[in-house]
Amino acid sequence: MRLMLLLIATVLISCSKVPERNFEFTYKVELNANTNKNIKVWIPIPQSNEVQVISKLSIETELDYKIETEKQHGNTYFYAQIKNGLEQATDINIRFNVNRKQRGNARFKSTDPSQYLKANRLVPIGNRFDSIIEANKFTPENMRPVYDFVLNEMYYGKPKSQNQSDQYYASLPENIKTGITKDSVVSLYLETTKIAGEFTFGNGNSNYACDISVGNCTDFHSYFMSLARSMKIPSRFHIGFSIPEGQSGIIGGYHCWADFYQNNEWSPVDISEADNNPSKTDFYFGNLDANRVEFTQGRDLILEGYTKGPVNFLIYPIVESDGQTNTYTKSFSFKEI
Repeated sequence: MRLMLLLIATVLISCSKVPERNFEFTYKVELNANTNKNIKVWIPIPQSNEVQVISKLSIETELDYKIETEKQHGNTYFYAQIKNGLEQATDINIRFNVNRKQRGNARFKSTDPSQYLKANRLVPIGNRFDSIIEANKFTPENMRPVYDFVLNEMYYGKPKSQNQSDQYYASLPENIKTGITKDSVVSLYLETTKIAGEFTFGNGNSNYACDISVGNCTDFHSYFMSLARSMKIPSRFHIGFSIPEGQSGIIGGYHCWADFYQNNEWSPVDISEADNNPSKTDFYFGNLDANRVEFTQGRDLILEGYTKGPVNFLIYPIVESDGQTNTYTKSFSFKEI
């Protein structure tokens, strides 16, 4: 009998084990040779928190640098200032180990929820968002309809050409909504990028998401945050990378998600991932898989030495010389450990 009970207990423990990933992450930046003076570099550095453990962090570079802490949200970042230019190309290799578990609701000890009720520069609150809340009869007590609304309103896409070879263009319907076609989405992107504007996908612009309904994870979650905060529900922005299945590989680009605060806990949502994987729509309301690492959270970040105002969000390097944006090469990879 004791043996049977032991076997049952073992099976239950094994069935209830939370999925997790353990991997090494490499973030590599190559700076081009540059005779300009006063080159500045900012790169996000991830931290351990209640839902991930970062260990064995190493930074390999010939540059002198500091690790700074962004005061509003507590993000950490690499900061280098090169006053006399670069005679040759220079690498920055950042490596660290990650333990990440599948998570549901969580409590974060050092987070002030009231900080995440205010509008951000591209995440406004009130006005049109109040009208959406009223029209759909959303209530703060039940955030699932808000999640479903954004999921149903938005199409995932980053189309950059009116060509069927562009996978995002090809996957969109001809007519997105009244007055918006997939051709007009591309035209808006091309016009906006000419002037280095922000009214296009990939900027986490809630007004853009509301008007155009096509975007990436930043746009999905900014829209959700504007609605949540307009209902006096604190909501945060998180950005990092999705980790593919397998033992090792290259990572193409960033991924972001959000959470909202109720009953003394932060509940996560990943609406764009639910859009890409409809079979997991229920899961991504209140849960996150283990296939990710977070680098920073929050919007409108104030960085040491950066003179162009708050940074919208920080995941890719920012490189400047003589105050102008400078080119660089970046790559990201992982290895299971």
